[in-house]
Amino acid sequence: MKLKARITAPWFKPALGAALTVLCGLLLWGTPLGEAWENASYDYLFAFWNSRMTNQVAFVRMDNDAYDKLIQHRGQPWGRQIHERLLDKLTEDGARLVVFDVFLLEEKNPVTDAAFAEAMRRNGHVVLASKIIEPKHPELESAYVKPPADPFKAVAANFGAGKADDEGRGEIVRRHWPFLAPGAGTFHSLGWAAAQALGVLLDEGAEKQWLRYYGETIPAETFSYPLALGQAKGHFRDKIVFIGNWPNDPDPAVREDDKFRTPYTRWNPRWNREAIGGVEIMATTFLNLVNGDWLRRPPEWLEAFFLCVTGVLIGLIVYRFRRLRACLVAAALALAAMLVFVSWSYYTNYWFPWLVIAGGQVPCALAWTLLAPRRNAESAWVEGVERFPGYTTLGEPFGEGAYGKVWLVRNATGQWQALKEIERAKFEDEDPYDREFRGIKNYKPFSNQHPGLLHIDHVNRNDRAGYFYYVMELGDPLDPDWEQKGEPYKPRDLSSVCQQVDLRRLSAHETIRIGIALAEALEFLHSQELVHRDIKPSNVVFVQGRPKFADVGLVREAPDIGEERTQVFTEYYRAPDGVGTKLADIYALGMTLYVVGTGRHPRSFSELSTTLVAKPGFMRLNEIICRACQPSAAQRYISAAQMLRALRAAQRELDADSTRQI
Repeated sequence: MKLKARITAPWFKPALGAALTVLCGLLLWGTPLGEAWENASYDYLFAFWNSRMTNQVAFVRMDNDAYDKLIQHRGQPWGRQIHERLLDKLTEDGARLVVFDVFLLEEKNPVTDAAFAEAMRRNGHVVLASKIIEPKHPELESAYVKPPADPFKAVAANFGAGKADDEGRGEIVRRHWPFLAPGAGTFHSLGWAAAQALGVLLDEGAEKQWLRYYGETIPAETFSYPLALGQAKGHFRDKIVFIGNWPNDPDPAVREDDKFRTPYTRWNPRWNREAIGGVEIMATTFLNLVNGDWLRRPPEWLEAFFLCVTGVLIGLIVYRFRRLRACLVAAALALAAMLVFVSWSYYTNYWFPWLVIAGGQVPCALAWTLLAPRRNAESAWVEGVERFPGYTTLGEPFGEGAYGKVWLVRNATGQWQALKEIERAKFEDEDPYDREFRGIKNYKPFSNQHPGLLHIDHVNRNDRAGYFYYVMELGDPLDPDWEQKGEPYKPRDLSSVCQQVDLRRLSAHETIRIGIALAEALEFLHSQELVHRDIKPSNVVFVQGRPKFADVGLVREAPDIGEERTQVFTEYYRAPDGVGTKLADIYALGMTLYVVGTGRHPRSFSELSTTLVAKPGFMRLNEIICRACQPSAAQRYISAAQMLRALRAAQRELDADSTRQI
């Protein structure tokens, strides 16, 4: 029974939804299932912004036009005398650095090789590409670096591997190669070698590095090889020049060596989503290292912890709303996650797989919210039966206590009423639930026989679904224009009335008037051998201006002398001799009058301000309060009728004093 109660407890389903949301996030983050979410999170960062780049970079492309005009052939090495001509021009212009993303691994013609090597020596700032030779038999061999041929290696300023991190699979290049940046290791990239040749101090510690792209193409001067040869003297002064191959066919779907996809080929709305040459990947790596703006990710433990936090918050937040509102809230949370993390990446060097949240955790929380059965009125059907037949709920509950929720409902005739729902799952066993129902069953026949009692119109019980509810008249609204303003309904109770007046206290005359109305209702209730058990200012509502006892679900049969009582009470309104008796109700009513008549907290009982002591009218009321709140039950009023007579007598005295003053 306890296990069943826990499973059906109101906190269980939100907590389970939060747990599922956390699990969803961790699965997408930490397993191959979420690789698409992580990759898309990175790719779509660049749909919103491009990083600024101020470096003076120029590209010389070995593109189709260059192949045609310089009579070169795809798949074959270029004539080195052509590279010599370009290098001599760049040397004459005063280029700052020249990076050849071209493999010069073998000696070809001794004459042209020597001339090209001499051109490199004259320049003194040439960086060359080496090649990573992958093992044919991984179990027997290991990868190794094949450097440029000796004549070129001897005069180059540096050399590094011309390799990108797509592993030949035609995927989007997202990471530096090697992924763990080992500046002092065996392998380092062409971009790393170029940055070193430029004199940049690089951190040689191992760190995972992601590419930060600067646009669909790097915002730099770009020339086809023949055009570069024909530029005016001095055009390349102080520029960093990258020279490399450009794809024959820009279509990313066509496989080709030294051709790569970028995030822009994924979401670019144009039909010609072009791939790029490896030289631009090398240049992007170089610029990231020179500017120190490559992208990083937070530590794994921090990402996991953050996904746990967001999973709990999103799961609980979305579950609070129903249907359309839940969808709107979920959309807002997904949008917020996107904006927060895209902005974070823009202003920092970090990125986070935000689609795990926006595209994983948020939909998971929404799905649970929409599919999980609920125990409330907006989930309009319970096991095929309408939960509150004939009544339509508005918004969220406006009241909730230890035993149930109170809803604002409209009945079939369009009248506003209050509906209180009691769920068996709130209790650890059947007895309290059954006692609650018996209390309402006993109270209902008398509820419309006295104007001071809250009228109950309808009671319904659904044992199969584990709940019952009762419908009662609605208290006056705290704001009479709440419907016109579109604001939630809030009842006008005695506590809120006191909050709205000076010093948070009512006049002696008004306090006595309210006390008489409540004592009359209490006298009638006690005459039916029923007790209220929880009288306090917040449990007194006004209906058409008349104060009435609310929270009538706690009403019980008055116990016989010596009978065991259920200990339900509110601190400070509890009589010293116990609760659940007629004399305990009188004590609670006296304490209620003390609070509304003095503006003080009940813990300050017996304390009075000098202002009140000087008022004879209040002191007459104070005598009644003190007797009603005597610690000894024998010294209190013996009945609500006796207290009522005292209040009426005090009212007559105040009225007489007012008449004499007039």
